[in-house]
This record gives sequence, C-alpha cells and structure tokens, in this order.
Amino acid sequence: MKHRWRYQAFLTILMISALTVSLIGCGVPKTEHDKVVKSLEQANQEKATLTDQVGKLMKEKDSLSQQVAQLQKENAEMKAKVTKPTAKPAAKAPAKKK
Repeated sequence: MKHRWRYQAFLTILMISALTVSLIGCGVPKTEHDKVVKSLEQANQEKATLTDQVGKLMKEKDSLSQQVAQLQKENAEMKAKVTKPTAKPAAKAPAKKK
C-alpha cells in the first residue's frame, strides 16, 4: 500500500509540473524564439547555398588543374622541339669593310 501511495504522489507531482511548465513556458519569449528559429533557417539556407557553390568550385578547380597539366605537357614538348638542333646553322657571311 505504501508503494501505491508513492507512485500516485509521483505521478501527481509530475503532472502538476508538466502543467505548470506548459502554462508558464520555458522562460524564452515567443518573439525571441521566433527570431532565433528564423535566423537558424536562414543560416541553414546559406549553408546549403555555400555547399553548392563549394561543389561547383571544386569541379571547376579540377577542370582547371587538368587544363594546366595539359598545357604544361604541351609546353615541355615545345621546349623539347626548340632545343633539338635540327640542322647546322649556316656559316656567317664575312662582314663588309667600309
């Protein structure tokens, strides 16, 4: 019988506490809560936008890196062609005396 009384007392106190909190609130004014929720939603939208932009920039970076690698390869090939002597230069003509 003692246990049943304690159980009922606990439930009663719990229900009264829940009712009190629901009537009084948690202490944060609704307008302040709404401001925080709105700013959080805006922050989440900005985060999504920035995440998309980062993804696009990473793809663009990869593309540009490939282009740079291709251009460096072409540059090395051009340097190799320029430095290879293909034929002996012609002998210089003697300078005319004045």
